[in-house]
Amino acid sequence: MTISTVETQYIRVNTLKITPKELKGRLKSKGVKLENTFLDYMFKVKGAPFSMGATPEYLFGYYYLQSISSTIPPLVLNPSENDVVLDMCSAPGGKTTHLSQLMNNKGVVVANELNRKRMRSLKSNIYRMGITNTILLNMDALRLKKFNMLFDKILLDAPCTGNPIKDKNRVVSKRDIRYCALRQKNMLNVGIDMLKEGGEIVYSTCSPEIEENEDVIEYILNTRRDIELVDVGEFKNNLKGISVIEGKVRGTLKVVPPNEPFFIAKLRKIKN
Repeated sequence: MTISTVETQYIRVNTLKITPKELKGRLKSKGVKLENTFLDYMFKVKGAPFSMGATPEYLFGYYYLQSISSTIPPLVLNPSENDVVLDMCSAPGGKTTHLSQLMNNKGVVVANELNRKRMRSLKSNIYRMGITNTILLNMDALRLKKFNMLFDKILLDAPCTGNPIKDKNRVVSKRDIRYCALRQKNMLNVGIDMLKEGGEIVYSTCSPEIEENEDVIEYILNTRRDIELVDVGEFKNNLKGISVIEGKVRGTLKVVPPNEPFFIAKLRKIKN
């Protein structure tokens, strides 16, 4: 049997349904070559004789196909079983289902998505992976304040211009970057307004552009007095095998190529 090489594909084991050891054994018996990562429930796919999105194990919700970089924002947010968590831009559900996994399917995750078509994949992944602690919303994140709810933890994986690793045909103009940066600032302000005092928000993008990352955080820190930056710089010590550096704003993180680019910052609400 010929095994094709898969260079940058990863699977996140859904520990709500199966152990990493059991899943690794099942896939190995079918000819899948897996390599360990810094997460005991995340494997790099080194080779497979079939599509990893078409196995019985995938359909049973035993794993999620996900870039390893995108697992970092939920890990930095670090929600507990008792938290009420908001995922402001949640489709297709990789980070949402990861948050629920970290919470052992307890607490509450409010998963919001603006795009109705993308809601289908979000619903499918939540159902496939056996997630039961999640409430779905289909609306503009900028209007979430109308529910007058406060959250313990919020993840804002903001819409951005993307990156050339994710999309090799990426063509981004300065106008695109400016538009995204403005919307990101507005969304982050809304998220902060919905935090409880002492609550935390993780802001992330998969863009390498400073205007969408460090500049957004600097803007928030310079215009609000109810927020402080949580230094997550040391978190990079946990990310063995990942190309990660400290961002231009001290205390933030940037994942850089050959891994998929990501920016991660954490803020804490210090007063309401």
